[in-house]
Amino acid sequence: MIGITGYKGVLGSIICEKLKERNEKFSVFEDDIRDSDLLYNWINSNNIDTIIHLASKVAVADVQNNLDDAYDVNVNGTISLIKSIKKLNRSIYLFFASSSHVYASNENLIKETDCIYPQNSYGLTKYISELLLQDFCKSHIFLELCIGRIFSFYHETQKPPFLYPTLKKRFETEDLNAPFVLHGANSTRDFLPAEEVCSIIIKIIDKKAKGIINIASGTPKKIIDFVKEIAPIDLNYQVNLQENINHLNADITFLKSILHDEL
Repeated sequence: MIGITGYKGVLGSIICEKLKERNEKFSVFEDDIRDSDLLYNWINSNNIDTIIHLASKVAVADVQNNLDDAYDVNVNGTISLIKSIKKLNRSIYLFFASSSHVYASNENLIKETDCIYPQNSYGLTKYISELLLQDFCKSHIFLELCIGRIFSFYHETQKPPFLYPTLKKRFETEDLNAPFVLHGANSTRDFLPAEEVCSIIIKIIDKKAKGIINIASGTPKKIIDFVKEIAPIDLNYQVNLQENINHLNADITFLKSILHDEL
């Protein structure tokens, strides 16, 4: 039985739909992720042996503005999950949804073994959770752990301050004949539709892959090029060439080795 935390989020809701399409049995956790007793009862009563841990405060700006809440959910929620698994004392496969924000900016494609340097508080909460889970694994061999470092994704149901919905809102509300101010235009990201991210996660779980895995397309793209793809018309971009640029793009060699021709 598969168990899913954070099922109301973009990725969680899509994964639920994909599992339904496969007639896969799964259960969603509907209570407070910080309550280890409720987590334990949910895992135990549903005989869950695979957990997809998505529950998290995710928008970088929101995390930055609500640090106490973000650390409480992202870090303490993971600690609660660890406590419940420890109490369970049986084999569990856990997929933890981490983020590319744990990495330092790098002009080259980023490997799973490259420098860790969280660029913001969101990335830091994810990396702290990674360390907690990895430390737990050292002394509890019944936990099989996969850490999926998910790069940029987009979906119609996202809301600002994520990039995609922010741009969509601007397209609807701004005069598109005027100069279109675009910050970070020459920074690069690795974009994937949310549906593809979820398909990859399910394939990883099917194979019970372990370790740290970059989840991305492997193809860098400038922010301005991404905007051009989704803009309703050709825009007159106003770009600050003096601003700092950064790069978060994935080397997906390890992912390809796991999924082979399924990617």
